[in-house]
Amino acid sequence: MKRNGKDVIKEFSHSERQAGYLDEPSGEAERKGQKSCKGKRPSNFLLTSLPFLFTFLFLFTSCGPRKGWIRIRGEFENLPQADLLIYSPDGGLQTIDTLHILKGKFDYQTKVDDGEHTYVIIYPNFSTLSFQTHSGTDIHITGDALSLSQVKVEGADSILTAEKPKSRKPLAIGRRLPKSKIIKKKPGTYLLINFWAEWKHGSSVVNYYTRQALRDHPDSLYVFSYSLDVDPTVVKKAESIEDSTKWHTYCDYQGWGGSLLTKFGIRNIPLMILVNPKDTIIAMGTDYNKDIKPEIDKIQLKKKP
Repeated sequence: MKRNGKDVIKEFSHSERQAGYLDEPSGEAERKGQKSCKGKRPSNFLLTSLPFLFTFLFLFTSCGPRKGWIRIRGEFENLPQADLLIYSPDGGLQTIDTLHILKGKFDYQTKVDDGEHTYVIIYPNFSTLSFQTHSGTDIHITGDALSLSQVKVEGADSILTAEKPKSRKPLAIGRRLPKSKIIKKKPGTYLLINFWAEWKHGSSVVNYYTRQALRDHPDSLYVFSYSLDVDPTVVKKAESIEDSTKWHTYCDYQGWGGSLLTKFGIRNIPLMILVNPKDTIIAMGTDYNKDIKPEIDKIQLKKKP
């Protein structure tokens, strides 16, 4: 308020100031050697406690499994969904258990016997990873499903082995296609094998060109479609596409653990393989226009007079 043209600060009782209900006027505070403030400040106790509180929360949330338990977590590229088996040959686990991979990740915790034990993980293609560890540890596994022998394991006491399954030599142009009860075709026809999965980039393009090839050569070409998906609805959706070309898609829902993949030595998808009537591989690759179409066109040329 103003009095006689001058600003006047309303005075309050000394007891009100001591009680802390009001701040000291800036001039009076400076005369007393104190800092003025505008409004109430946070409690000193709260300010000094925040660092300790955050430290406690960090340590609490980052703690590993307690004694008598182990945690195994991991991330895999090119393996969005699968089940890995885990067991302990020396009694760490009392039974065989399953690690469920979803969207390329898994997080597994289980009760184990005290002491150091050996644990073995079986991948979908039946290769294995063995390591030793003790209870209370947090194991972190990362890698690519296409190179399982090169996965990284952190937190284990020691890594024993990363064994590959026994398989035949990879397929190659000029070699005969290994016999399989799964693949059937009409005598005297060409065979186009298509390995794909919905979760693998490029598979839809390969399926498109496979349909185009079958549409152009319905009498001389037989298609065998092999899906690495583990969801039955995906395969049904692929087969329900309305198109003039129809073929059956084979899927054992084992992902990379399928027996045909091991037998043929398939390590990457999508992949197309063209086989002539004598069961010899004449073309293979991931690019239809570059790897497959030149040989497909020869089929058309042979039919011309």
